[in-house]
Amino acid sequence: MRLLVTGGAGYLGAEICRQAVEAGHDVTATQLSRPAPFGRTITVDLRAPFELPDVDVVIHTAYVQADPDMIVRSTRNTAEAARRAGARTIHVSTDLVFDGEHAPYREEDEPRPVSEYGRAKLEAEGLLADGLVVRTSLLYGKPGPQEALAQRAVVVFYEDEIRCPTHVSDLAAALLELAALEITGVLHVAGPDAVSRLELARLLGARDPTAAPAPPGRARNVALDSSRAASFLATKIRGIKP
Repeated sequence: MRLLVTGGAGYLGAEICRQAVEAGHDVTATQLSRPAPFGRTITVDLRAPFELPDVDVVIHTAYVQADPDMIVRSTRNTAEAARRAGARTIHVSTDLVFDGEHAPYREEDEPRPVSEYGRAKLEAEGLLADGLVVRTSLLYGKPGPQEALAQRAVVVFYEDEIRCPTHVSDLAAALLELAALEITGVLHVAGPDAVSRLELARLLGARDPTAAPAPPGRARNVALDSSRAASFLATKIRGIKP
């Protein structure tokens, strides 16, 4: 399979590329300011229109959480490039497209984001009419953002914000499996354990973490129901609880 992975230098993108190269796929990874460690690399600013090399599937992982405009523009340009090249697109989205009031959320539940990031991700989802949107949650499993947060003494961890932490290697494997399947629409792929940000920090090794309720304007419980994906994927998403 010929794959292009956007955000090939990122936490998830690099893991997808690593697994895909090991599996013998032809892998192209996009990079911008940091080098992508696996696959053939191309330097692309996704905020501008670009052309794809010959690929079968695009897995779009690139985003900057603090830049909603980049999220939307990069997804639009990636989706349009994929359509011109006749490639399928898999877009990685988030549990934060939901408002946190009616968890666990299934694919058919109405998204109602309460943050700018969630609104940008939902707008980006709408650009993938003929692709696959995979919603997931906080990623952990290799040294990365969540592990780093757990070791910081000055971070406040919310005791009432519930997510479904997802092992980055499992999500990468699931995305590669989905790349070989003719599936469109929306699919939830997240870990089976719904835990608070505070509990997650403790599970990742935080010592005496500072706890507090989430402030107004944050979605409280955005746990995803991933039973549909679990019913047919060979990849099993592990839980974070011992």
